[in-house]
Amino acid sequence: MESLAQLELCQRLYKLHFQLLLLFQSYCKLIGQVHEVSSMPELLNMSRELSDLKKHLKEASAVIAADPLHSEGMWSEPTFTSTEAAIQSMLECLKNNELGKALRQIRECRSLWPNDIFGSSSDDEVQTLLNIYFRHQTLGQTGTYALVGSNQSLTEICTKLMELNTEIRDMIRRAQSYRVLTTFLPDSSVSGTSL
Repeated sequence: MESLAQLELCQRLYKLHFQLLLLFQSYCKLIGQVHEVSSMPELLNMSRELSDLKKHLKEASAVIAADPLHSEGMWSEPTFTSTEAAIQSMLECLKNNELGKALRQIRECRSLWPNDIFGSSSDDEVQTLLNIYFRHQTLGQTGTYALVGSNQSLTEICTKLMELNTEIRDMIRRAQSYRVLTTFLPDSSVSGTSL
């Protein structure tokens, strides 16, 4: 009975993995369609600008994390009176390439206004700053988009998922054939008779 339950669990995991593969393939098609649409002249693509900003913000975040003195007291951080003033200050920091200061300000704003536009302490600071920057840059505009993410090829990921899916399916088939063989094996306690 236990082996049957394990086999059923494997089959369910295979089905779940297959559904995830289909979901990922749909995501890849969506990204492909967005790239096709990006060639339209009436659309503004901010992907490169935001990707560069993300890269520089991650570098600044690593510098701050590596040197606690760098992050704590070298600059006096203002206490903001409103979220609008805080956003304007962060945008100025981003425009003037004061990325470490923008990261420190987002931390201060999260302590002043938890779970507001600045997110919570568990949210990624870099992503929150990118969202604020993009929202401000596209205020009142339509047709602006940005794709910021992994540089890894989606085709490569999809291929690896399909290979894994095939391996799981083959393992389940082997397990099913093993179950069939064990049910037809003769009982060793029965003595054999010769003809």
